[in-house]
Amino acid sequence: MTQTKTTINTHGIKCRVCASSARTAVEKLPGVHGVEFDLPGKTVTVTHDAHVDRQSLAQSLTKAGLQSE
Repeated sequence: MTQTKTTINTHGIKCRVCASSARTAVEKLPGVHGVEFDLPGKTVTVTHDAHVDRQSLAQSLTKAGLQSE
């Protein structure tokens, strides 16, 4: 299956604890293979299967307490 990378801007990410909580939430989505945070840039990059859409990723981040665009 083809893997894709999606980068999402986040608000409210201030520390590694926030990133860890959000990582756990996003990694629970079927088809997600990796999650990388850029704390200074306030972005998250997710490596995932093609069937995982941006909206699902953003919703997972929101449930973890982060606003995303």
